[in-house]
Amino acid sequence: MKFLNFNKVLCLSPHPDDVEISMMGSIMKYPGTQFDILCLTRGGAKGFDDTNKLDRRGEVKNVWAETNCVNVSLYNSKFEYFEDTNEPGWINFIENEFIKKNNYDCIFIPTAEDSMFEHRFVNGFGAALCRSSLIGLIEYHISSTLNTWQPNLFVSIKREYKTKLRALKHFESQSSKGYFKKQMLDAFHSNFQCSKRGLNVVEQFKVIEMFGGINQ
Repeated sequence: MKFLNFNKVLCLSPHPDDVEISMMGSIMKYPGTQFDILCLTRGGAKGFDDTNKLDRRGEVKNVWAETNCVNVSLYNSKFEYFEDTNEPGWINFIENEFIKKNNYDCIFIPTAEDSMFEHRFVNGFGAALCRSSLIGLIEYHISSTLNTWQPNLFVSIKREYKTKLRALKHFESQSSKGYFKKQMLDAFHSNFQCSKRGLNVVEQFKVIEMFGGINQ
């Protein structure tokens, strides 16, 4: 099975854990799609996040090892913090090292409507990276996404949820954060309209751009 018939996609993760929290279940559900996950930084803002002292990028490897997924490739950017370069520097790096070297069908980015400024910053890369190609663009729902954001694509991950919860425990540096607690994760994976239709555990997305015949 493939996610929207995509062969290969690029997922931009501002920090270690963003893509995993947001779309790990969907990645497990669709083994026919290759997901390249690019972790852009080693953690939160430089000098403000004590967990940066820990190997958060290493935790990502442990998380995916728990899932036994074979359709995931993990990459780290050459930068450690967003302050290490400017917006053109980030876009040029991603474009030259990933977009031009791979035949991606889509790029997944965090939402524009987000309380976390670094997530909004990465969201801004999307249009630039897709500006001259048939690459689609999809936003993924994350814990800091605002209520004003409206998803239009829902993926049921009922079968994958237990594995996802177990895998997320490998983010030991973040275990004290509220959004990693079971109750909060259950709430994060719920949507009222989906629940009315019998889909009680979902990951949520917003399709920004799609192009027909991408895989033709």
